[in-house]
Amino acid sequence: MSDSQAHLSLFLKQKSRLHGLAYKMTESVSDAEDVLNDIYISFSRQPLDNIKDPERYLVRSVIHACFNILEKRKNVVYPGINLPEPLAHERFPDLQKSDISYALLVLLQKLNPQERAVFLLRESFDYDYDEIASLVGINEANCRQQLHRAKEKLKTGKVKYSPSNLEKEEMTRAFITACLNGDVKQLETYLSKEVTLFMDGGGKASTAMKPVSGLDSVMMYLANGALKFGKDLSFTMKEVNMETGVLFENKLTNDLDTILIPVFDQDNKISHLFGIRNPDKMKYLL
Repeated sequence: MSDSQAHLSLFLKQKSRLHGLAYKMTESVSDAEDVLNDIYISFSRQPLDNIKDPERYLVRSVIHACFNILEKRKNVVYPGINLPEPLAHERFPDLQKSDISYALLVLLQKLNPQERAVFLLRESFDYDYDEIASLVGINEANCRQQLHRAKEKLKTGKVKYSPSNLEKEEMTRAFITACLNGDVKQLETYLSKEVTLFMDGGGKASTAMKPVSGLDSVMMYLANGALKFGKDLSFTMKEVNMETGVLFENKLTNDLDTILIPVFDQDNKISHLFGIRNPDKMKYLL
């Protein structure tokens, strides 16, 4: 086996987990793709004799490349709510499904970059504390503290219940039909009293700039949207990041207009709605 074949073989063995790690760190499909491409190029140029442990070399490289991306984002002001970039699993079959849950991605926004890295390396890679500390570039005591803080932050927002895929699809279809019809009374039967709607337009599509909270406010927002745009939209349902996603298309242009991802509570009511209208974040769904 040539050196280039050996590099490629070692990289492909780790690609699924590396891709999942980069995606969950950056919450961006395109950034994760760029990270993996750059890491592979760098890795392929290193003599394998100089790399004691290729897996840890690759993981460390991904982590620190993601740190650089997240550091640069600090200076970027995003207009409105910034939601993770969703994806359709069939576009990225190498990704393990456990790596792409949308509910998890949203929860990870509670963590700073180091906490996120420590949590993912512990939960997804099952590394020991000393290994994680070495990969992230901190001491072991700090590593334990970061993991404890991460788990405490995630505990409050953890989804404790999820219906079956068939139940979610049936409830979602009925909910969307009520939305498009502007049927407020019917909408009320599907939404939790504490429901919150998060919409991401990225400054490129009109939408709420802040979360919309409470049953009445969310129903009004959805009903008004249906009155303005409902007749121009058709919808399809497909799996998006392990959730039942609804893709709305403009009937006149056939362009993807909105992606809506509902999350259900223990009473089979929608507790959270995540909507994306930023066209830059919808390109990996079709």
